[in-house]
Order: sequence, then structure tokens, then C-alpha cells
Amino acid sequence: MFKRISILFIIPFLSGCYDTELLFENQYKAVVEAYLYVDKEIKNINLSSMISFGDDSTGGEKITDAIILLGRDQVIWTLIHDNSAPGNYYLEETLLMVPGDTFTLAVERNDEVLTAVTVIPDDPPAVTMSATSISIPKMESMMDFRNITMPDPVELSWDNPEAKYYFLNIQNIESNPTPIMPDPPEHSPFARGGFAFQMVSRPTNDNFYSILPQTLTHYGTHRIIMTSVNDEYVNLYNSMNQDSRELNEPYTNIENGLGIFTAFNSDTLYLQVIPVYL
Repeated sequence: MFKRISILFIIPFLSGCYDTELLFENQYKAVVEAYLYVDKEIKNINLSSMISFGDDSTGGEKITDAIILLGRDQVIWTLIHDNSAPGNYYLEETLLMVPGDTFTLAVERNDEVLTAVTVIPDDPPAVTMSATSISIPKMESMMDFRNITMPDPVELSWDNPEAKYYFLNIQNIESNPTPIMPDPPEHSPFARGGFAFQMVSRPTNDNFYSILPQTLTHYGTHRIIMTSVNDEYVNLYNSMNQDSRELNEPYTNIENGLGIFTAFNSDTLYLQVIPVYL
């Protein structure tokens, strides 16, 4: 998730400015990816290593020998390492989480302790949909696309007076979805039925979102997951999408390490995409 940015291209320039040799200290840091989901099991806690500039190793090794503690109020739970998925830690019980709950995370390894704090965000607001189903003509050839009329976008709206952040995940949940467009040629990388549609929006503090029919790829039931997020997730998203000319490290809220510890709170709606045969 976190990228290493090469600085080899600036070394010749710097060498011309200074007489001393540039030295880089090898730094080994743990990278934490820890996500809490309301009403879901805790199994999205991942730990790996990152090696900074000046080392020939590729880094990214999974860390399997850490002690990870999750806390709320005065209660502490010890996570279990999943031997079938190196670097992944989980909790055997599902915790009741409510908005405003503060959780702490502590990662202990090699006499070092990484810590982080997150708060369960508010429930997502009630969402109004302009339609719960849309009908899209079934196209037999790519030429049909020029001659059909697409339905209006599906407009989602909600109250957001405090400009809080949310993102939407739109998924086609059919086990064998029918593609809207004709199947691609056999040599195409998405031949034989294409691929099931899924789209995740950027974090937004707007109070509306438009689903364009042209962006949908398959008929059937689509699940729309509206998710409340905290500032740390927004900051991480923005730092990971910075201009490539910037050399800033991705945002982290992990003390003494790198990565993210955050929480999500979601609600679900559904949209039906119905074929119309010409």
C-alpha cells in the first residue's frame, strides 16, 4: 500500500553540489494496515516491513511474530496471527461498536511498541435515491451503442450540514452477471463474459452522488455501500493521490511506525439494472 520512491535520479545533481558522499541510514519500520468495521469481524489487521533508501532488499516482508493488542476503555483483546495468511491478525469474537467508541492499537515487536488511536465514526445519513431500478437496452453489437438512449443518472442525496466525509462502493453482486455490452473478442483480456462491476468513489464531503448508467457494465442487482470515514482515512487517500512530482511520504497515524488505523461505519442500498431487449 505504501510506495517506495526512487531518488537515484537526483543523486548526480546532489553530488555535483557537495564534496561529501551522500550516506543513507538503513531504517526498518513496521507498516500497519488496520481497519475496524462496525458489525463485522475484526480480521483486517495486517503487518509488514518497509525498508527505506540505501538498502538492496525489496522490503514488504510479512511480520508474523508481533503481539497486537486492541483496546477499548479498560478492556484489552489480544489478536491472533493467521498462519494461513502471513502478516494477518484477527480476533475470534465480534465486538459491538457504536459511534464515538475510541479504540487503541498497540503492536509490540523487538522491544518496540507502535501505537495508534481511532474513533468509530457516526452512522451514515439516510440516502434518498431518485430510482431503485433502471432499464438499459441490451446491445448485440458495439454499433448499437450509438443508437440507444440511456436512462437518466441515478441521483443519491443525503443531508450533510457538517460536511462529513463518506465514500461509496458500488458492486454487482450477481453470481453470473450478464454484461450490458457485447462480449469482447476471445483475445481480449476480459473475454468470455467480461468482469463483474465494482467501483469505489473518492472520499467526498458533498451531499450527493450520481451513478451514470454509462459506467455500469452488467445487469442485475448492485449493492451500494455508503460508508462514514474518519479524517485519517481522508488524509491517507489524499496523500496517496498526490502529484507524482511531490516526494512526501504517505500519511500515517501510527506512532513509531507507518500505516493506518481507522474505522468504518456503513449502510447498504440496492439498485436493479434491468435489460431491455430491442
